[in-house]
Amino acid sequence: MRSRFRLKAAVFFAAAMALCPACAKKDGFEVARTTERGVPVVKNSRSPRHPKAVLKVVRELSLGEKVDSFAVDAEGRMFVCREDVPRVKTFDSRGQALGSFETSGPDKGEVENPRLVGFTARGELAVESAGHGKLVFYARDGRLLRSNSLSGINTFRLGVNSRGEILIHLYRYVKSNMLFYLRVFDPDLQELRTLGQYWEPQSVGNDFYAYLPILWWEVDDEDRVVYGYPQRYELQVFGPDGAPRRIIRKEQTPRPISEEEKAAYRKEVATAPYLRVHFPTAHSAFQKFSVDEKGWIYVLTWERTRDGRGYWYDVFDGECVYAARVALDRVPQIWAGQRLYTLDADASGSAVLTRNAYEWIWR
Repeated sequence: MRSRFRLKAAVFFAAAMALCPACAKKDGFEVARTTERGVPVVKNSRSPRHPKAVLKVVRELSLGEKVDSFAVDAEGRMFVCREDVPRVKTFDSRGQALGSFETSGPDKGEVENPRLVGFTARGELAVESAGHGKLVFYARDGRLLRSNSLSGINTFRLGVNSRGEILIHLYRYVKSNMLFYLRVFDPDLQELRTLGQYWEPQSVGNDFYAYLPILWWEVDDEDRVVYGYPQRYELQVFGPDGAPRRIIRKEQTPRPISEEEKAAYRKEVATAPYLRVHFPTAHSAFQKFSVDEKGWIYVLTWERTRDGRGYWYDVFDGECVYAARVALDRVPQIWAGQRLYTLDADASGSAVLTRNAYEWIWR
C-alpha cells in the first residue's frame, strides 16, 4: 500500500540477503524443507537462527492524543481518528497538525464511527463506518470519492490492498456455532476468492468460551496475504492472485493457561457471575502477527517478558526461516518508511500513536 517504499524495500532486502548475518547460509543453521500439493513448506525447529539477536526500538515521537485507528501514507503523513468522533485528523512526518476533515453528513460519506483501514496505491484512504455496514474512500484532502455498502456482511475485521481490493474477515451463524471466513472482494464488492475458513463455538446462554483461537491475517507491500489460524503453529502466504506461495511451520509446546490468567480473564472479560467460563488447557499457538517492509513476520506469542511489560515475538525472515526471538514492550501495528508505528498507553491509559525507530543488533 505504501508504493514509494516498495523499490527501497526491495533494494534493502537484496542487500540484507547478501550482507545481513540473519540471512547467511554459512552459519550451519538448517531448516527442513518439503512440499505439500506443490506448495513449498518450511519446517522450523524451536530454536531461532540467532538466539542472541536484539531488536532495539526507540520512540521518536508521539502525537499525544487518544487514537483508536490510524493509517500512514507514502510520505509518512499520519491520519488518525477516534470512533466516537466523526473526524479524521492529519499530521505530517514531524507530528505537526496539517488539518482535519469531517466524515458525517450526506456529502461526507455518512460515517459516524470512523475506523481507518488503509491506503490504496492511488492514495485513497479507506474508512470503515464501524457498525454501520459501510466502507468509504476519501482523497487525502478529505474529498469523498466513493462508498461501498457492507449490508448483509457480518464484518469482524476489514482491510484493503494497494489495488483497492477489499479483504474481509466475516462470519455467519450456523445454529450454535459461527463459521468464519477470510474473503477477498474487488473494489465493487464482488467476491473474488476465499483464503480460509474455520468453525468457532458460539458463547450462548450461561456458557462462555475463553481464549479461543482467532484467525489473523496481514497484507504486505506486494499485496501478498499472510494467513494464520492459531489452532496450530502454521502461517500460509498467498500471492496477490490468491495462489498459495509458502507454508511456514514451527515446533512448539502449547503454553498452559495459568490460574492467574483465568482469574484475570474472569475479572476483565467474563464479568457476569452466572457465566460458566470454559477454558482450554493451553493457549493457542500464537496471538497475532505483523509484517514489515522486507516481508519479515513478527509473531506475538503468549509468553510474557520477565518484567510483565511486554511479550516475546518469533521473527521469521524473508526466507520464512525462524531468525530470532525478541522481546517487545509494545505491539507492532504498521511498519512503514523503516519505522514502526504503535498504539501505546499514556499516563491516563488512553492509546496514543507513537512512531519508533528500530535497529537489529546481531550477536
